[in-house]
Amino acid sequence: MGQALAVMVAQVTVAPNSSGMPGAQLIQQLLNWLSQVALWGSLASILGGAALYGVAQNSGYSQGAYRGKQLAVGGVAGACLAGIAPTAINLLFRAAGG
Repeated sequence: MGQALAVMVAQVTVAPNSSGMPGAQLIQQLLNWLSQVALWGSLASILGGAALYGVAQNSGYSQGAYRGKQLAVGGVAGACLAGIAPTAINLLFRAAGG
């Protein structure tokens, strides 16, 4: 029984394709917009963090300076994640046998 199930599962194939799918262009457009918003948010975080860091550091407010650094580094991480997300998804799908 277990071996028969393993053989059935081993025969399944998948080829992701959005052609002919209703709403595929809308979904792709929404994903493109979401990626753009992520990049804008990352830029805002970097710039806001840099401003906060500069002002707080010069006024001797170490907690504010630390928070500014957190925001700036978070913006960098967000931009990296937004940029690498599609590649990572495709790489992981192929690595899993897709």
